[in-house]
Amino acid sequence: MGNPVLKFWQNSLRTIPSGERRSFLNEVYFTNYFRVRIFAVALFTIEAFVIVVDLQHVASGLWKMIEVYRYLYYLHLLLLAVLLVFIVLTTVRKPDSPKSIRAFHMATVLLFILFIMIWAASVATVEQTFHGLITVYVIAIFGIAVAFYVSGAMSLLMYLAAHACFLIGISYFQSNPEILLGHYLNSTALVVVAWVLSRLVFSARVKEYLDNRTIEKQKLEIQAAKDESDTILRNILPENIVSQINGLGYPQPRYNSSTTIVFADFVSFYRIVETSDALKVLKILEKLFNSFDDCVRRHNLEKLKTIGDCYMYAGGLFTEDNQLEDSIEAAVEMREIVRESSEQLRSRTGRDWAIRIGIHTGPAITGIIGTWRFIFDVWGPTVNVASRLEAASQANKINVSREVYEHLKRSGKYDLEPRGALAIKDMEPVEMFFVERKDSSPPRA
Repeated sequence: MGNPVLKFWQNSLRTIPSGERRSFLNEVYFTNYFRVRIFAVALFTIEAFVIVVDLQHVASGLWKMIEVYRYLYYLHLLLLAVLLVFIVLTTVRKPDSPKSIRAFHMATVLLFILFIMIWAASVATVEQTFHGLITVYVIAIFGIAVAFYVSGAMSLLMYLAAHACFLIGISYFQSNPEILLGHYLNSTALVVVAWVLSRLVFSARVKEYLDNRTIEKQKLEIQAAKDESDTILRNILPENIVSQINGLGYPQPRYNSSTTIVFADFVSFYRIVETSDALKVLKILEKLFNSFDDCVRRHNLEKLKTIGDCYMYAGGLFTEDNQLEDSIEAAVEMREIVRESSEQLRSRTGRDWAIRIGIHTGPAITGIIGTWRFIFDVWGPTVNVASRLEAASQANKINVSREVYEHLKRSGKYDLEPRGALAIKDMEPVEMFFVERKDSSPPRA
């Protein structure tokens, strides 16, 4: 598995895919830009106070008492001026988002950090002459290490440049060889530690980016899998039922006071199967059922299932009305599809193709039973009556009940042919009617 410390240390720009490095750098320098700006404002406030103190020292004659103090005063003035320019510049050229980061912003950040390090090194070389400490330099190199994200190679160059300035400056201002050697050794050790810390901070940011990238990728994969499963569910279950499954884990049975149930079946289908190639018949049936699916979707109805050559759909399952007229229109369109294809189907199978349809409206219960290979289904006398109406229908006829008739006669859109009360299996005689739309041409979407 490797050494985890070494693996962490090796997190660098090279571990980020080349196509994403620019995006990563934009994020890093967007953060750096605003941190540097906050740092500059805070430092400007402090330096303004320091300048006031310096002016008091000048007025008191401190320049004459400590000769090198004038260098500190000039360095403070320089820093104040640079901070003012930087604050104005970063206010005018402030990026709105990581995507708006440009080379100018990156260069501004790096130059500012380098300036602060060199400035701190210069101040330390002067200050150590009268109190022996290089505190400002140490604070600068460690503060920059933990506050800003700079890549290993770039940070190494910046630390080397700043430390070279420090070594040159301290060689000029410090004449005691023992003290000079101590500063050489101590400052170099501290710079090495600060650079290692800077490298670790940058490595942590790289690791965070890669971890976030992995998490985002996993989220996308999970979402894609969820979308795929939802698509499969929506192909076999109504939208409302899928929503209940996603929200509650399992749909609750529902009582519908007024539902329209439709059965459509091919006449003498078993004879077609007996005398034709089974695969050819199956392909024909698939094409017809696909066309039926389009009809059902076009009228916002719900396909329930197919049983052999029987196609079942319903209206009013998730609406306030029973969608009876939509169900009738879909049935008319399905019949016309079969009629228009009859010659072609006869030439392919040697048999006549005709459809018979039964429609009834009334109360029904909908839901899912079981947890394995389940389907959405409906139960109740309405279903049984619709099934018997289909069985009692004739070729290319739509057979409806008295309940359907009473509704349709008020609309005036259909011709209704009474058939009388006919006996059906396991039920009392049911009054039936054939339905024909007065406009014989079927609507097409």
